[in-house]
Amino acid sequence: MKYSEITIRFCGIAGDGIVASGKILAGACAKIGLHVMVNNIYSAEIRGLGKSSATIRFSTSKLYSMGDGLDLLVGMASKESIIDLRDVKARGNVIYDTSTIGDIVEEDSLVSHITPEIQGHGLPITKLANKASGTNQGKNLVAIGAICYFYSLPPEMFVDQIKGLFTRKGERVVKININAFHLGYEYFKENYPLNNQFEIDKRSNPRKLTSGNDAIAKGAIDCGLKFFAGYPITPATKIMEIAAKELPKLGGWTLQMEDEIAAIGAVLGAWFAGKRAMTATSGPGLSLMSEMINLSVMAEIPTVIVNVQRGGPSTGLPTKVEQGDLNIALYGGAGDSPRVVMAPTDTEECYSGIQLAFDIAEKYQTPVIFLSDLFLGQRTETVTINDNIDRDRCTRKKPTAEQLKNFLRYQITDDGVSPLIVPGEPGAVYSTTGLEHSAKGNPNYESEVHSMMTAKRFRKFDSMVADLPTADILGDETAEIGIAGWGSTIGSILEGMEIVKKQGVKTKLIKSIMIHPQHEDSFRKFFDSCKKIIIPEMNYQGQYAALLKSRYGIKPIEIHIPAVNPVSPLKIAQKIMETNSELSQ
Repeated sequence: MKYSEITIRFCGIAGDGIVASGKILAGACAKIGLHVMVNNIYSAEIRGLGKSSATIRFSTSKLYSMGDGLDLLVGMASKESIIDLRDVKARGNVIYDTSTIGDIVEEDSLVSHITPEIQGHGLPITKLANKASGTNQGKNLVAIGAICYFYSLPPEMFVDQIKGLFTRKGERVVKININAFHLGYEYFKENYPLNNQFEIDKRSNPRKLTSGNDAIAKGAIDCGLKFFAGYPITPATKIMEIAAKELPKLGGWTLQMEDEIAAIGAVLGAWFAGKRAMTATSGPGLSLMSEMINLSVMAEIPTVIVNVQRGGPSTGLPTKVEQGDLNIALYGGAGDSPRVVMAPTDTEECYSGIQLAFDIAEKYQTPVIFLSDLFLGQRTETVTINDNIDRDRCTRKKPTAEQLKNFLRYQITDDGVSPLIVPGEPGAVYSTTGLEHSAKGNPNYESEVHSMMTAKRFRKFDSMVADLPTADILGDETAEIGIAGWGSTIGSILEGMEIVKKQGVKTKLIKSIMIHPQHEDSFRKFFDSCKKIIIPEMNYQGQYAALLKSRYGIKPIEIHIPAVNPVSPLKIAQKIMETNSELSQ
């Protein structure tokens, strides 16, 4: 059988080298020019406990999501892999470890659960790993060798990846892992006739693999990030790790704080002192930051907060994906506390979007909450990012010489934005406080002043719309079925639209990195052109749907998916088909 796209999942427990398996397979495929997307799912427990999996999808064409179903499941741990059989496609394949047969009770045995619709392939994974290394280490390389033969992939591309991954551990470790790879390859070659082939275009150029978290960190540094303060939290910690490594090289600083409250306090202080600064967190951390976000609003101090969403509430599901933090991002604060909320839809937008977030925050002196999520932040994929490097950029409104003579930090202006200085400007004295204040910054509790200053703070949001990207309309503009989505769900929506297109059903999608504010005219025009509107999202309440309903008066068909796993394109396609049938009646 010939393939132009394959999805493979390695399933085991922490310590089985599951993540390393994904890295090797993804790196090898990217090197020969294939499009790749990798999603790792692991437990929140310590090493050696809990299930871990790496799903790798690779294709000759661009990928937007993890798709639906598995072509191959590699069961590194028998009991933990059983539930994943439900994801294997009809006529799909399973590799199971024959070394453990007889040592596991039947209900915990993977092979005993393989149905006739699935092809099972035995491989003595543990025995071959022991032959290669004298230990159980290297089981994943045995399986990768078998996969290489099974799909007629070039062995040398895997060997190169193994060398690159393990060189730092010494020549002996490299040799052991390459030996394990060849043992798996030769076993399959001897025991299974070759009938699968993945079509490879040898003219393709190597592709670069990156993640959303990598892109956010790089985008921020490239546009002038000078200070990062944060507290480690899954799934956002990688951003802080990159900042800690790269910022000192550029004369910047990274501080690991005692908690998220201290982190955002330090970030506000850095902005106040004239440095572009950022923090990154997840839902529990954003909850703790609410009071300081309010200070950013009242004192009109810029700030950028990246929130890589995970399952909640409370500690929730630290290693699972969800889009449940939209409401707190929009409304989490006392009083009327406007803030900008953005949500990138793919890795490229993580890079360009975070740069826009910095420009908006600085120019309009407002907090910007940048809502990524675990799937987008941690998935690895082949992307093309066009570098935009300007580390000295500045978008703040500076006072004129005349304005400095009687400096009014909160001067009333038509666009709501007042001149902003770095403390220490000769003669420019003013107060900064979380209290309501006069144009000079002095505390003031009069009704007229509060009304005037509140209107000023909100006026910024009307002014900034001209600087924001317009919404993208994708699909068939004549379609009567419209879809609105946000964040990483967009990739699954796009693939769902392609599924129904092949069945003759037209759809169109409106998407924007901007959640608040938006170019509202384009959304209204889009919704007016639709007979039915579908809004899928990864939360139970339909938080984005609720926002669009209140803002535009629409009555959408809502798909609420408290996710844990990335959204299924097929599930979206099925809802589109149901909606199309209703329109046809």
